[in-house]
Amino acid sequence: EVVLIGGEAYLHEGFLTIIKALKNQNITPVMTTGGMGITTELALAMAQAGMARVSVSIDGLEATHDTMRNRQGSFQGALAALNNLKKAGIDISTNTNFNRLNRDDLEPLYELLLSKGVRSWQIQLTSPLGRAADRPAMLFQPWDLLNFLPRIARLKERGFQDGLLLM
Repeated sequence: EVVLIGGEAYLHEGFLTIIKALKNQNITPVMTTGGMGITTELALAMAQAGMARVSVSIDGLEATHDTMRNRQGSFQGALAALNNLKKAGIDISTNTNFNRLNRDDLEPLYELLLSKGVRSWQIQLTSPLGRAADRPAMLFQPWDLLNFLPRIARLKERGFQDGLLLM
């Protein structure tokens, strides 16, 4: 398995050629993306080239996600990508960086992802890297985890019945 990441891997002019080459060598091509710009046409081309799975980064519900990504409309773009990829027959998953800004979105985001047909959800804690390094107030403190981690554990158990694997 090879995970294509970026920036946005699909912006590379040889993107589809790379997917085909991986597939032809019996290597499973997968990708992680923010999802902006994955149209129906691009999703179909990715599926035809052999893309197996795409993880779309969704960092909360709409207001929180757009704030964290510093881009209005990025949440709707991510949801459109999930829909387009699923329609093209590509397995969809998501990943979320949690912190003090989006911790209240945990359970409602689970419901949303479940309704979109997401099969697995990678949950991460935001680290003080990149823009997060300049925003220490958003980072979890140890005492925040006393409430947050049991909530993840409850959703992980529920996910076994619902068919949504939390990682």
